Amino acid sequence: MSSQLYEKMNLYLANQEVAYIKLHNLHWYVKGRGFFTLHAKLEELYDQTAVIIDEVAERLLALGQLPVANLKKALSMATIEELEDAPISSDETVQGLMADVEYWIRDTKEISELADEAGDGATADLFNGYLSEYQKLMWMLQSYLA
Repeated sequence: MSSQLYEKMNLYLANQEVAYIKLHNLHWYVKGRGFFTLHAKLEELYDQTAVIIDEVAERLLALGQLPVANLKKALSMATIEELEDAPISSDETVQGLMADVEYWIRDTKEISELADEAGDGATADLFNGYLSEYQKLMWMLQSYLA
């Protein structure tokens, strides 16, 4: 199997762990006309992120790897930026989400491709499922701002 794949999966996991808290931050601090819609959507997204965290960690364990499982290490690895504890407008919230979703689409594709190259169809399938969801989310966010 591919150490590059495992490293990338652990980075993805660290970023998901940071994103989980970031989505809570947005859920609590979003302000503006889109509050009700975004407040509910952000809760849905952080619940979905919790599932992804668990699935990716368990997939790493099934492959004999050690998933990052503490915030200090996750923060030291992560490329997703945390947010300050401060109000944020509806439009800024969606624009920030779109930037993160662009990252998720790119990295999810990369992991799926690495898994295919390593002959790991199960991991490729898992990440292809995430890719479909992130592409749909990007369309929804773009439609929200249109």
